Amino acid sequence: MKKLSNLKLIIFFVLLTLSLTLVVVFAWEQVLMKPLYNWFDAAYPGPESADHRWRLAQRVEHSFISIVVDTIVVTLLLGLVDRKQRDLLSSEERYRAIFEHANDGVGVVTAFDHRLVDGNKKFGDILGYTQQSLIGRDICEVLKGSEGSDLGGLSATFECTFANRTELAARIWEGEREIKIQTRSGAPLSVAVSCSLLSAGRQKLFVLIIRDLTEQKEHEREKQEMQRQLYQASKLASVGELSAGVAHEINNPLNCIINFAQLLKDDNLARNESQRRMMDGIIDEGERIAKIVRDLLTFARHDPPAPTRVNIAECVENSFSLFGHQLQKDGITVEVDIPDDLLFVLGDASRLRQVVLNMISNAHHALRAKPSEQRLFKVRARNQNRGGKPEVRIEFHDNGVGIQAENLEKVFDPFFTTRRDSGGTGLGLSLSFGIIQNSGGSIRVESEEGSYTKFIIELPALEGTGADYGESIASGRRAEHTMDNVGVSET
Repeated sequence: MKKLSNLKLIIFFVLLTLSLTLVVVFAWEQVLMKPLYNWFDAAYPGPESADHRWRLAQRVEHSFISIVVDTIVVTLLLGLVDRKQRDLLSSEERYRAIFEHANDGVGVVTAFDHRLVDGNKKFGDILGYTQQSLIGRDICEVLKGSEGSDLGGLSATFECTFANRTELAARIWEGEREIKIQTRSGAPLSVAVSCSLLSAGRQKLFVLIIRDLTEQKEHEREKQEMQRQLYQASKLASVGELSAGVAHEINNPLNCIINFAQLLKDDNLARNESQRRMMDGIIDEGERIAKIVRDLLTFARHDPPAPTRVNIAECVENSFSLFGHQLQKDGITVEVDIPDDLLFVLGDASRLRQVVLNMISNAHHALRAKPSEQRLFKVRARNQNRGGKPEVRIEFHDNGVGIQAENLEKVFDPFFTTRRDSGGTGLGLSLSFGIIQNSGGSIRVESEEGSYTKFIIELPALEGTGADYGESIASGRRAEHTMDNVGVSET
């Protein structure tokens, strides 16, 4: 197509030159030739000067026609070239702007020696280099795979593992490939890479397009977390409806059993020790079932009370006033790190206190189950900002027995417990999940079996409020250090 266009242009200028020559010759003969010849006759009279006059006239005629035709053709040609240059410059500026402002990193690599001849700013930003410092570098030098990564085929394409790289690599893949690379600082980074081969005149070039997947991975993680929480909420709603009906059906006969046992105990008839223990056992076990029923009714409640301002620091302090002595008795060191300016949250104080009590109770069981090494329970709270909105983040961490990896996704499931033999019902964390969700927050768990567990609760905060609590009730002092990578354990 390009050769055909050039041929058309050549033919056009040939025809233009012939046409201009005919026009100029005609104008010469009609207008200029006679006056010029008369001038030569006057300047060189006589028969002896005839040959000289003819040669001068021919030279002037040929020069005039050539100069006029050439001037017009060259002027038109220069105008055409100038217009093409301006179009080319405008196109180059336009595509350069697109190249520089692309959301993905674009690098151009020579096929012969695999050196970068061009790259946009995004390409340098992704790899941790300035744009100018990339030019001339070997692509294998700047595009390093993270540990255990073969660059997804890039090494083969650019022959990064071979000394002889004089031949053109033909192993180009189609579409994008996700690989892990190392930036200039050594940090691992997930990217999507596509590679194509193009010809620029006689030169062969690779075009690399790199897309940073960090934000996409974060969105996918948030989406998965949201889906998990929606799925959990759906399960809780279904179990809530079922448990409400079951709880109401159980409650009345259960109260009768407890009352009858209490009447038998109080009838003043002579009974032996074994009979009294059995009646106490009936009442105690009945009360235990009644507590489970109350938890089920709380679990099934769809209309939580109107939210109020809640001081999380006060909830933690009040909860430790109940558990602090027992924790100390069992040799558990408690550290509470809560700043004085901790913001208030919006929710139901009694329900949030129930969450805190459940966190402490779970940690207590996890730490008691650990051998007699140092037992540590930490509570840490901080103000934070997410998306321009204030939040309160509370971490409950213990170095207890931890949670098995296969159980991590089940800890918030209703009736799931690893302490069924010791009286666990599996409702505590399910209730906590529902309470935190109804308060507009989130709760998640991190754990390593035999090492630690950490529950992280994030709640929307009210601006312009602060708490004055942060004292460690169990130790009688404020914990001065920050939390390590630990949390609450067991369900």
